[in-house]
Amino acid sequence: MEKKLTDFTEIVLGASIARYSKNKNSLKQKMPVLYCTVDEFYTNEEELVENIDSKYLTQKGDVIFKLYEPQIAISIDENSIIPENVVVSSKFVILKPKGVEPKFLAELLNSSITKNQIQKFNQGELKLIRKSDLDKLKFEIPRIEEQKKFVKACESINDKIVLHKKLLKNYIDFKEGIVQKTQKNN
Repeated sequence: MEKKLTDFTEIVLGASIARYSKNKNSLKQKMPVLYCTVDEFYTNEEELVENIDSKYLTQKGDVIFKLYEPQIAISIDENSIIPENVVVSSKFVILKPKGVEPKFLAELLNSSITKNQIQKFNQGELKLIRKSDLDKLKFEIPRIEEQKKFVKACESINDKIVLHKKLLKNYIDFKEGIVQKTQKNN
């Protein structure tokens, strides 16, 4: 049976960083803020007001989903590249899964199943999606035991993908080195 995303997650829009950085009357502190390139998440230290609501901070078990193209999701756990207590900006939503493995949800959100649904909402344009669009996403959710098996298989495949990307980069660098050797003056 298909379930709407909102049936098995709480969805929280990230914080307005401008609001938390421009308040001149408050004490400020350096905090890590979440950003994303095309497909890689990273953090950057920013001066923000103290006492940011904890609902805007990454927590173990959260899934972070980028709202602008290309959409990408990551789950937060002890092994993820994004640690806990990172400020999530309004360019993302924080999904708090209920009865669903966070890594399973992240893989599902990164799949063509999700991208195809989003594309239908935006009449073929994938530029930016709204939180209300997420409310329309529907998925088949297997039993938790099946989700865990799926996650284990995906983790193994993801490890191989990372290794192949590194190998490809090494080949590209090697080729560039060969080309550079042909140029005596450079």
